[in-house]
Amino acid sequence: MTAANAPIEQQGLTQRVFALYGRYLLLVGFIVLAAIVFQLANDNFLTITNIGIMMRSMAVLLLLSLGMTVVMITAGIDLSVGSNVAFAGAVGVIALTETGSPIIGFAMALVAGMAIGLLNGVFVGRLKLSAFMVTLATFALARGLALVLLDADALPLDDELYLWLGRTTLGDDFPVSIVAVALIILAMTFVMHRTTFGRDVFAVGSNRHTAYLLGRATIMTTVLVYVVSGFMAGLSSIITVGRLNSAQPWAGLNMEFDAITAVILGGTSLYGGRGTILGTVLGVILIAVIVNGLILSGTNPFLQSLIRGALLVGVVVADALASRGRRS
Repeated sequence: MTAANAPIEQQGLTQRVFALYGRYLLLVGFIVLAAIVFQLANDNFLTITNIGIMMRSMAVLLLLSLGMTVVMITAGIDLSVGSNVAFAGAVGVIALTETGSPIIGFAMALVAGMAIGLLNGVFVGRLKLSAFMVTLATFALARGLALVLLDADALPLDDELYLWLGRTTLGDDFPVSIVAVALIILAMTFVMHRTTFGRDVFAVGSNRHTAYLLGRATIMTTVLVYVVSGFMAGLSSIITVGRLNSAQPWAGLNMEFDAITAVILGGTSLYGGRGTILGTVLGVILIAVIVNGLILSGTNPFLQSLIRGALLVGVVVADALASRGRRS
């Protein structure tokens, strides 16, 4: 390599590194900036107690966003996850109440969440229906089932084992649920980048027809990604019940929108074929920091909804423009 070529090659290397890690660095920068702003607005923002509160609220959104990431990499979407948290929570607590067994309650919550996911997957993957319309229908179905099962009222629970994951802390402030979610993040990272299933997910999202011609199990992969999303909703319901000490018919309300926002912020494309678990995690952290900071600073709840809605519109438009630029 000559001295003349060295700067050019160095510049090319810098561009490739920025293309790979630029979004991560940008997200980290936004997280740090938001944390500084909210700390200046309220001295309690960066206290250990408030960070613990943020981590508790973040655990459920992380799980839902992980499931949403896998779905969106296949160019799908799952609008039912928030309602599924309420439905799975109701099923789990009722099963525990009827049988007296927290293990059966755990199992039924997960099965209920996966059942909604399977329903979505069959209609989207096997019957080739619109993911938006199918999951919009199950969004209403799951919420309606939760309201019927709970008679539109909270169902209290005092079983220590069932509540353990959602309310137990290590020390005074560090929630056990974050440890469990961290393990799931590591497992999902391995699955998505080191297994045949993960490669199939990216292949289906990149080009479903080409993936089929190459022998990929496109239908089964599509069904499974929605089942994974349902599993995450079921697990989220267990954490939510633990935090609230009850099954709530309105649990998970509007969380699907926060999950979609976090996933797109993290670099997953609405058009499929692209996305990372790390990006989603950083997107969730940014959302959690913003939401917690707005609450702590006493921002009007209606204004909070406006800000979150504007953020979702912004990231969707940005993703559309970026995707259009790559295709041109």
